[in-house]
Amino acid sequence: MIVNGIKFDDLQAKVTVEGITATPADLRLGMVVEIQGERGADLTLGTANNIEVWSIAQGEVSALVAGGFVVSGMTILCDVATVLDGVNSLGELAVGQTLAVWGLQKRVDAAQWRATRVTLKAPGMPVVSSGLVQSTQTGLVLNAMSLQGVAMDNMMNGALVRVEGVLSNAGVLQVSKSRLMNLGSMSQSLDRVEVQGYVTEMTTARRFRLGMTDVDATGADMQQAISLVVGDRAEVYGNWRSGVLVATQVAVETENELQSTEITGTVSAFTSLVNFVVREQRCDASQAVFSRGVATDLKLGVLIKVKGTQSGSILNVTSVEYEN
Repeated sequence: MIVNGIKFDDLQAKVTVEGITATPADLRLGMVVEIQGERGADLTLGTANNIEVWSIAQGEVSALVAGGFVVSGMTILCDVATVLDGVNSLGELAVGQTLAVWGLQKRVDAAQWRATRVTLKAPGMPVVSSGLVQSTQTGLVLNAMSLQGVAMDNMMNGALVRVEGVLSNAGVLQVSKSRLMNLGSMSQSLDRVEVQGYVTEMTTARRFRLGMTDVDATGADMQQAISLVVGDRAEVYGNWRSGVLVATQVAVETENELQSTEITGTVSAFTSLVNFVVREQRCDASQAVFSRGVATDLKLGVLIKVKGTQSGSILNVTSVEYEN
């Protein structure tokens, strides 16, 4: 598994997806993950001990907007790096479809999110919504939905949360699961923290927010991020101290980097070079360079490593390496 350019050995990791026990084979391109683990002298390699995956939204599409859609009261935008599953392009999305979305906070008020993965789901799934809780005279509200249920006992006004439950026709969400999303809720100090997200607020050239995370980059190596602005997608490396991510390095991610992908897995379905599947990702290797074998060796059951760029639901493979 590769996250933020780091290749993690996930074979012994405890994996949960939406709070349910899973395996590394259940992880998919574009899912946003939280990893606890270790890294050695080579900082591009690591061993994952615990992996958690949470979607940010799930429900029926209520409206289509330029470059995205609205689901569960959230405005979701897509870009060239968004992985699509169940539809080939953004143009195939329609009001009334049920979608699950993984993504990152785009604005400091959490009113807009950028999708990293969008999956078409069967109707009748529980509603998932993420954002800032608002306290009103009648109770707590999230994305225009009134919240009820024992699973929201610890929610506070202004907290960034993810909730899951059943939505009534009256706009009341009966919450069955809730989760605080912002790192600021952690009190313990941590070393070697890495966070990826969008810059949502700039206080100074060296103090900013990544999502809802306060970052102090006063002593950091900023590299090409010296002219960081709101809306940039960045990776921040550093230490967690008293509710602040004290950065040692800040790097801006380019569009090419966001589209670049690497997968290692067994070919689970094979029709031709332009249509085969690895770890549930449809691939097109018609323009690929092959190593440790040739194109005619590609078939069902072969273990391969593919690299390429994402385009909607297709991974356009640039290289195939046989791993057997």
